[in-house]
Amino acid sequence: MKGSVTLVGAGCGPGLITAAGLEAVRQAEVLVYDALLDSALLKEAPADCEMIPAGKRCGAHSVLQDEISRILCDKAMEGKRVVRLKGGDSFVFGRGGEECLCLEAAGIPVSVIPGVTSAVAVPEHFGIPVTHRGAAQSFTVVTGRSGTGEAENYGALAALKGTLVFLMGIRSLGEITGRLMENGKDPETPAAVLTRGFSPEEGRIDGTLSTIASLAEDAPTPGILVVGETADMHLGDSAGAAGPLSGCSAVVAGTRHFAEKTARRLRELGAEASPAVCMEIVPLKNNIPEIFEGYDWLVFTSANGTGIFFETLRERGTDLRHLGKVRFACIGPGTAEQLLHHGFCADLVPERYTARDLGEALAEVCGREAEKSCPEGKGTAAGRILILRAEQGSPELTEALKRAGVSYEDRKIYRTDPVDPETGPAGEKIDPERQKAGRHGYLVFGSAGCVRAWFRYRGIPEGTVPVCIGRYTENELGKHFGGGCLTAESYTAEGIAEAIRADRENSRKAAGGRS
Repeated sequence: MKGSVTLVGAGCGPGLITAAGLEAVRQAEVLVYDALLDSALLKEAPADCEMIPAGKRCGAHSVLQDEISRILCDKAMEGKRVVRLKGGDSFVFGRGGEECLCLEAAGIPVSVIPGVTSAVAVPEHFGIPVTHRGAAQSFTVVTGRSGTGEAENYGALAALKGTLVFLMGIRSLGEITGRLMENGKDPETPAAVLTRGFSPEEGRIDGTLSTIASLAEDAPTPGILVVGETADMHLGDSAGAAGPLSGCSAVVAGTRHFAEKTARRLRELGAEASPAVCMEIVPLKNNIPEIFEGYDWLVFTSANGTGIFFETLRERGTDLRHLGKVRFACIGPGTAEQLLHHGFCADLVPERYTARDLGEALAEVCGREAEKSCPEGKGTAAGRILILRAEQGSPELTEALKRAGVSYEDRKIYRTDPVDPETGPAGEKIDPERQKAGRHGYLVFGSAGCVRAWFRYRGIPEGTVPVCIGRYTENELGKHFGGGCLTAESYTAEGIAEAIRADRENSRKAAGGRS
């Protein structure tokens, strides 16, 4: 029984895939994908989806087009739902038409979901409208590198009064601009070269038709040449109004929840951030008590533990009203947010989000309450505090309680098993080209366990700066890595972002001092 193939345009940057395209990826049984895609899209595919990289970078195709078409046909003939994930739009110099014709010739059902093309999105990102009232009533998209060897009609192009957008033309700037001027295009026409749009290395070079080739002589690929009256505009320049981490990149290592949530926040602040799952959560649900009447406090030290706790209660059919008299303590705002998701507000969150500070804050509260109820007594009744956390949790939490004479019960409700950050948990396939920390400026570790898991499989490539949450994580890193690191004093994504921002600012000042 024949399957089907859907050509999906992935867009030209993070978040630019359509809702229909994303749903197709989530339903795929086979995903054949190009390079230079947002790596987060690959994680949207089902865990058992067969992942097939199809290369395609400027000047280097790891898989030839005929081979890609053959793969699509073969996988569809196996009865699979195949998604061909292509950068930008499948039909805008994407050779999607060739793939469609091949599939139709084989009698395989094929459909197309449009994508956001770089011909419009990248200029728009840099504040250049391809059409604008009074300046350009049309725009023309031209390939700067013909696959057939056929020459463009530069006489017709030069006569157009709208915007000209040349894709894949960075290596041919001199030829393109020269032929436009030879055919009568005004040398003073505004022109702009836009390189590596929607990436940390993105850049814009402004000039005129007569100067842009020399100004952008060393411009990196991929890039776009824009020629026309709108090319000197900066309307709502998203690239110019980027966040505080614009221009930097990072890999965030840890559990799936931590890595994806933190990477998402860093992207919101302007960084290109990718999650790298190096720890798999294994629940230990039998360690969660059946009843909670003997406890005054439930203590959570992670969002993972909070989620596992309430998932277990739901599976058991536990009536949450049994928790009505219990108070909750959380190590930080992220854990408190997860608790609130389940309908409970945290009664205690320490000012500093560390295990020691949580223990000391709990000890202080319990001490005051014990003194109030029994001025001559000390401590609290046995079993009043229930700690629900991971194996190998920081001993600083329970040491603080011991010093204060506070009784507690420490339950290990999950463990973290290390997994290779290039492959992820069993069944998950991740493009190794997009997961190598060497392509990123910073490598974020969220816990000491995360450090141990990472170094079981990987090292830190030269030039990559490790970022640790807290001194406990920093101390663990020192056992595996002899170089320096950044330490985020605040145990949040904002704390990580601030450490990176300060490091980049210091680097800029140092570079200025040497020049």
